[in-house]
Amino acid sequence: MKKYIKSFLIGAVVLAFLSCNTDAPEPEVSFTVDNANPQVGETITFTITGGADTYVIYTGDTSHDFANSYLVITAGMDVDQESMVLVADSLPEIRDYLEPRINSYNAGVGAGQQYNLDNVMSNISNLVGKEYSNRLTAAYEIWEYVPGIQGEEIRNLVDLYFEDNSVLLAPDGGFSTGVAINRYETTYTYTYNETGTFTATLIASNVGEKQYSGSGYINDRTSSGNEYDINRAYKELVINVQP
Repeated sequence: MKKYIKSFLIGAVVLAFLSCNTDAPEPEVSFTVDNANPQVGETITFTITGGADTYVIYTGDTSHDFANSYLVITAGMDVDQESMVLVADSLPEIRDYLEPRINSYNAGVGAGQQYNLDNVMSNISNLVGKEYSNRLTAAYEIWEYVPGIQGEEIRNLVDLYFEDNSVLLAPDGGFSTGVAINRYETTYTYTYNETGTFTATLIASNVGEKQYSGSGYINDRTSSGNEYDINRAYKELVINVQP
């Protein structure tokens, strides 16, 4: 009897250990196509074999190129963070923007309170290359050189003449999109409407269990994708579309 109890306890411990493993296993999949050299307008079929929790296919043509996808462009970046930078090429335009506003302000105050445009631009030029995580911070720093100018006009200056490197900005034409594939119907038919050589990309993902932190959902019921371990596998096919 003791032997059976011991075996049961060992098994329970092993089961508990396995159930606490929140890591997602690496997907094992293959990706094939029935015709890698179709003509424009000809339907081809992609096939996925193996196992994963989710599948997405980027066909590689216009607006569906994985290299321009949100996943690639934002990789390793804080997508909630602004990034505003002043570049030297913008200084002449900023001078043209400020000159009439400074002249208008100077006309209404005494000589001792007037701004010198050259001095203001010298101060602003010292900000070239400085990265701001918030456009309001950039606007405030410039406003300190000309506090008599309306704050809204200085915010407009930042919007117009600072370089916005925020991750939230999509590339020209927007982020490329893929097609989610039903995990139980792992074939996808597609027709290319343009000639060229395209890289079709499969992303197969496995998602681990939620990794609770702090009090879990007791005090904080928000949820984020960062709370899950995600393991992805990437497969590519070159498609040569003929006229």
